[in-house]
Amino acid sequence: MSAKTLLIVRGLPSSGKSSFGTLVADTLVSADDFPGLYEDGFNPSLLPQAHAWCQRTIRESLITQPNRPIVAVANTFSQRWEMEPYLVIASELGARSYVVDLFDAGLSDAELEARNTHGVPLTGIQAMRGRWEHDWKIGNPVPPWLR
Repeated sequence: MSAKTLLIVRGLPSSGKSSFGTLVADTLVSADDFPGLYEDGFNPSLLPQAHAWCQRTIRESLITQPNRPIVAVANTFSQRWEMEPYLVIASELGARSYVVDLFDAGLSDAELEARNTHGVPLTGIQAMRGRWEHDWKIGNPVPPWLR
């Protein structure tokens, strides 16, 4: 059994995912860190590449960093299917996995909009809140386009 741990940190934009991950993890990765995603404003066409990069980086971190046992991934993860690749990676590598749900950190949508550094509009935050799976364990692990 591996001593590695993967923390999957989920929450609405500006709920404190990165701040929390930085405090508790040895390594923190987020799709937001993908080069070019926010270079000249948000580039949604890069999202598939950003998430693929994030998954590869998490896998590599769990494999190649023996002295950094707690690896965290911080993304919105509003639904189970978004977390599923990371749960699979942890399982394949024998790492323990834990989901940390910050949801809205007790903040209103307007407060989250005002705090966020990536320019997520109020309507985007409201949409994410509307599709949030509080009980993600019973959520569908299959991406919507494959259902």
